Amino acid sequence: MRENVISKARTACHVRIEGRTHIMRYDPKSGLDALDWNLLNLLRQNGRLSFVELGRKLRLSAPAVAERIKRLEERGVIRAYRAEVDLSKLGRGLHVYVRTVVQPKDYGRFQKAVAAMDEVLECHHVTGEESFLLRAALCDVRSLEVLIEKLSVFGPTKTSVTLSTSLDRRSFLPGTDVHARAT
Repeated sequence: MRENVISKARTACHVRIEGRTHIMRYDPKSGLDALDWNLLNLLRQNGRLSFVELGRKLRLSAPAVAERIKRLEERGVIRAYRAEVDLSKLGRGLHVYVRTVVQPKDYGRFQKAVAAMDEVLECHHVTGEESFLLRAALCDVRSLEVLIEKLSVFGPTKTSVTLSTSLDRRSFLPGTDVHARAT
């Protein structure tokens, strides 16, 4: 994915992503300027870019990029750098969402039990009829059955199997104009 910063402004900037120009709008309350947002976008697309390469794309020096990244890390905006792993290549190709109802008195015990389950990737406390929404990656249907048995101790579950994923965003960037114009 090739990206070039086209222009910068205080409240918006134009970013070129995959041959399309997007207008990025910024919330002044975030404390980030257009360069910070562009830097985050570049890192989101390729977290392995060097300070020199980031500086070239942003028209900044490598030390200026390093300082901005350090500041974003210190503020907690950048929390970690990770490798994106294809779990199906590791034998975990069955991806599911499990919704479960847990009594409030059991929330702590449930969360501790789920944290010990390697197959569970995410656990969200949610509103609605269910208490928690889990995302898990499993080897096969038998593994799903075992997971459901473990979770059913806490209350009823509902499971959805992921057939395909049409959108997989890894981070939030400010209001990209949905009417991006092709250039």
